[in-house]
Amino acid sequence: MELVEERSFSRSGKHAVRRLVLVVSKEGVREPEATRVRTKPLYARGEAYLLKDVKVGEGEYLVQASFVRNIKGHVRGTIEVYTGDGALVYRAVYRKLKVRRSMGDPKYAWIVQRVVEHLKLPVKRMNLGYGR
Repeated sequence: MELVEERSFSRSGKHAVRRLVLVVSKEGVREPEATRVRTKPLYARGEAYLLKDVKVGEGEYLVQASFVRNIKGHVRGTIEVYTGDGALVYRAVYRKLKVRRSMGDPKYAWIVQRVVEHLKLPVKRMNLGYGR
Protein backbone atom coordinates (compact mmCIF):
# COMPACT_ATOMS: atom_id res chain seq x y z
CA MET A 1 0.00 0.00 0.00
CA GLU A 2 1.28 3.47 -0.87
CA LEU A 3 0.39 6.57 1.13
CA VAL A 4 1.62 10.17 0.95
CA GLU A 5 3.14 12.39 3.64
CA GLU A 6 3.21 16.03 2.67
CA ARG A 7 3.74 19.53 3.99
CA SER A 8 3.49 22.21 1.31
CA PHE A 9 2.10 25.69 0.77
CA SER A 10 1.41 28.00 -2.15
CA ARG A 11 3.82 30.66 -3.39
CA SER A 12 1.72 33.37 -1.75
CA GLY A 13 1.41 31.38 1.48
CA LYS A 14 -2.37 31.69 1.45
CA HIS A 15 -3.05 27.99 0.95
CA ALA A 16 -1.39 25.03 2.63
CA VAL A 17 -1.78 21.27 2.72
CA ARG A 18 -0.68 18.77 5.33
CA ARG A 19 -0.95 14.99 4.96
CA LEU A 20 0.09 12.57 7.68
CA VAL A 21 0.33 8.80 7.89
CA LEU A 22 -0.03 7.22 11.34
CA VAL A 23 -0.29 3.70 12.74
CA VAL A 24 -2.93 3.37 15.48
CA SER A 25 -3.40 0.48 17.89
CA LYS A 26 -4.94 0.00 21.34
CA GLU A 27 -1.57 0.95 22.86
CA GLY A 28 -1.35 4.30 21.08
CA VAL A 29 -0.35 6.21 17.96
CA ARG A 30 3.03 6.00 16.26
CA GLU A 31 4.84 6.92 13.06
CA PRO A 32 4.94 4.16 10.42
CA GLU A 33 8.04 2.22 9.43
CA ALA A 34 8.30 2.43 5.64
CA THR A 35 10.56 3.35 2.77
CA ARG A 36 10.15 7.01 1.82
CA VAL A 37 10.51 8.16 -1.78
CA ARG A 38 10.51 11.87 -2.52
CA THR A 39 7.64 12.98 -4.79
CA LYS A 40 6.14 16.21 -6.12
CA PRO A 41 4.04 18.18 -3.58
CA LEU A 42 0.65 19.68 -4.35
CA TYR A 43 1.79 23.29 -3.89
CA ALA A 44 4.98 25.00 -5.05
CA ARG A 45 6.84 25.15 -1.75
CA GLY A 46 7.37 22.26 0.60
CA GLU A 47 8.02 18.55 0.37
CA ALA A 48 6.16 15.31 -0.11
CA TYR A 49 7.10 11.66 0.33
CA LEU A 50 5.50 8.50 -0.98
CA LEU A 51 5.51 5.78 1.69
CA LYS A 52 5.94 2.28 0.30
CA ASP A 53 5.86 -1.07 2.11
CA VAL A 54 4.32 0.29 5.30
CA LYS A 55 4.68 -2.27 8.09
CA VAL A 56 1.51 -2.84 10.10
CA GLY A 57 1.27 -5.38 12.90
CA GLU A 58 -1.66 -7.42 14.16
CA GLY A 59 -4.39 -5.22 15.64
CA GLU A 60 -2.97 -2.04 14.08
CA TYR A 61 -4.59 0.28 11.55
CA LEU A 62 -3.17 2.77 9.07
CA VAL A 63 -4.54 6.29 9.13
CA GLN A 64 -4.17 8.91 6.37
CA ALA A 65 -5.04 12.38 7.67
CA SER A 66 -5.25 15.13 5.04
CA PHE A 67 -5.88 18.78 5.85
CA VAL A 68 -6.05 21.95 3.72
CA ARG A 69 -5.94 25.52 5.04
CA ASN A 70 -7.53 28.13 2.78
CA ILE A 71 -7.03 31.87 2.35
CA LYS A 72 -9.30 32.68 5.32
CA GLY A 73 -7.37 30.32 7.61
CA HIS A 74 -10.14 27.73 7.77
CA VAL A 75 -8.99 24.13 7.95
CA ARG A 76 -10.88 21.22 6.43
CA GLY A 77 -9.86 17.68 5.74
CA THR A 78 -10.41 13.95 6.00
CA ILE A 79 -9.24 11.17 8.27
CA GLU A 80 -9.25 7.76 6.57
CA VAL A 81 -8.72 4.44 8.37
CA TYR A 82 -7.25 1.46 6.51
CA THR A 83 -6.68 -2.12 7.60
CA GLY A 84 -3.28 -3.75 7.25
CA ASP A 85 -4.14 -5.14 3.82
CA GLY A 86 -5.13 -1.68 2.49
CA ALA A 87 -8.94 -1.80 2.66
CA LEU A 88 -10.65 1.50 3.52
CA VAL A 89 -12.94 0.80 6.49
CA TYR A 90 -13.81 4.27 7.85
CA ARG A 91 -13.69 7.90 6.74
CA ALA A 92 -14.40 11.02 8.78
CA VAL A 93 -14.47 14.62 7.59
CA TYR A 94 -13.21 17.65 9.52
CA ARG A 95 -14.99 20.96 8.76
CA LYS A 96 -15.81 24.01 10.87
CA LEU A 97 -14.15 22.47 13.96
CA LYS A 98 -16.43 19.41 13.71
CA VAL A 99 -15.56 15.79 13.01
CA ARG A 100 -18.29 13.75 11.30
CA ARG A 101 -18.45 10.18 10.02
CA SER A 102 -18.58 10.09 6.25
CA MET A 103 -18.54 6.33 5.57
CA GLY A 104 -17.69 3.07 7.25
CA ASP A 105 -18.54 1.01 10.29
CA PRO A 106 -18.79 3.04 13.56
CA LYS A 107 -16.79 0.36 15.41
CA TYR A 108 -13.66 2.05 13.97
CA ALA A 109 -14.58 5.48 15.40
CA TRP A 110 -12.21 5.04 18.35
CA ILE A 111 -9.29 5.22 15.90
CA VAL A 112 -10.39 8.67 14.71
CA GLN A 113 -10.75 9.81 18.32
CA ARG A 114 -7.18 8.69 19.06
CA VAL A 115 -5.86 10.55 16.01
CA VAL A 116 -7.72 13.76 16.91
CA GLU A 117 -6.28 13.62 20.44
CA HIS A 118 -2.78 12.83 19.15
CA LEU A 119 -2.82 15.72 16.64
CA LYS A 120 -4.49 18.06 19.19
CA LEU A 121 -7.04 19.22 16.64
CA PRO A 122 -9.43 21.88 17.93
CA VAL A 123 -12.85 20.21 17.93
CA LYS A 124 -16.19 21.62 19.09
CA ARG A 125 -18.29 18.60 18.22
CA MET A 126 -17.84 14.99 17.14
CA ASN A 127 -20.45 12.86 15.35
CA LEU A 128 -18.76 9.54 14.63
CA GLY A 129 -21.86 7.40 14.18
CA TYR A 130 -22.33 5.93 17.65
CA GLY A 131 -26.04 6.74 17.78
CA ARG A 132 -27.12 4.11 15.27
